[in-house]
Amino acid sequence: MQQDEFFPLDAIPPRVRRAILQEFQGRRPTVQEVAQISDRHWLATPEVGPSTLEKIHEVLQPQPYQGDGALPKMTDAELLARLESLQEELRSIRHILKTRIGKTSGKLLRNQGRMRSFPDEEAGLRSV
Repeated sequence: MQQDEFFPLDAIPPRVRRAILQEFQGRRPTVQEVAQISDRHWLATPEVGPSTLEKIHEVLQPQPYQGDGALPKMTDAELLARLESLQEELRSIRHILKTRIGKTSGKLLRNQGRMRSFPDEEAGLRSV
C-alpha cells in the first residue's frame, strides 16, 4: 500500500471508520496521515481502544501470505504473466479433452450415422 493512497476506510468496521473520520474532521486521510498518529494519541481518542487500534495497524501493516486463502499482492506484470500461464494451461486441457472426447464420442456418433461438433463450437464459443 502506497503512503499517498487514501486509507481504505471500506476495509475496516464502521466503528473504526467513524473514529478515523472524526479524527480527520470528516476528511478521508491518506495512509501516511493515519500512520503518523501515535498509538498513544489513538488510544486517547474517543471510541478507540486496543482492538480498534489493532484493526488500524492490520490495515497499515498487512501480514505476508499465511496460506489462509488470501493472496499476496502481485504487480501488474506478475498478474499478466500468471494470466497468460493459466490461459495456456486451459488451452492445453481443452485440447486434451477435445481429443479424448472426440475419439470416444466420434465412434459413438459414427455408429449412429451422424457426427456432432464439440458443444462449445455449437454455441459459437471459441477458446480463450
